[in-house]
Amino acid sequence: MYSLIDTYFQNIMDKDESDQKTAMQQNWENLVVRAEGVRNALQGEQADFKMSLIKGIKALVIDVKEFRHNFETKGPTVAGLEPREALNRLRMFSDEYSIRKRKYDSYYSGETLFGLPHTQYPLLVKTASEIELLDKLYSLYSKVKDTIAKWREIPWADIAAEIDKMIETIDQFSRDCTKLPGVLKSWEAYKELKQEIDDMTEILPLVVALAKPSIRNRHWDEVIELVKEEIPYASETFTLQQLFKCPLL
Repeated sequence: MYSLIDTYFQNIMDKDESDQKTAMQQNWENLVVRAEGVRNALQGEQADFKMSLIKGIKALVIDVKEFRHNFETKGPTVAGLEPREALNRLRMFSDEYSIRKRKYDSYYSGETLFGLPHTQYPLLVKTASEIELLDKLYSLYSKVKDTIAKWREIPWADIAAEIDKMIETIDQFSRDCTKLPGVLKSWEAYKELKQEIDDMTEILPLVVALAKPSIRNRHWDEVIELVKEEIPYASETFTLQQLFKCPLL
């Protein structure tokens, strides 16, 4: 607009407006210079960011290979591990996987931003799938172990009030165990888990029978004679743990 005024109406502006125009033009020129400087700086930083991203991706590719090797040789799938040790290793490698997954997500976004092809990490995907599968087994394993450990501490005087819930819980554990993927059923942890659930399924009906009000001392004495173990059924501190120690099956 001011260029038209300068061309055709040179004397139409007063001094104040002319000064404002001059200041505005100077500010605009300064802004353009600053914008160009920022653009040039960003272009330089973009190149640095892109180079850093490419280096990070190359390092992650190597790291994933090492991680997979360690998972296969030192992870929860190593043959002959006790279930508790396998569970500890699973937790450790799950944490390690999470670190690499966060890097993968960050680099994936960077590749999208810079228009780079997305790098594939098949070993990371394979490990994630196996960790997820094992987690299903060991989550149930831990839940069953922890639940039964708590049951062992129940005073015998409280058993009558708890037994129905215990039977319901062990039935649910049995159903959950049956639903586990078939590939897990050759694992030692699965065999131990299923055996403990099956044993408890057989033992709890015996507990129900012994907890009935009609049970007398002579019935307990008969059980003691049968299992060849002392059962302190008359003690106030008698717990389910003391009964479970006997060879009831």
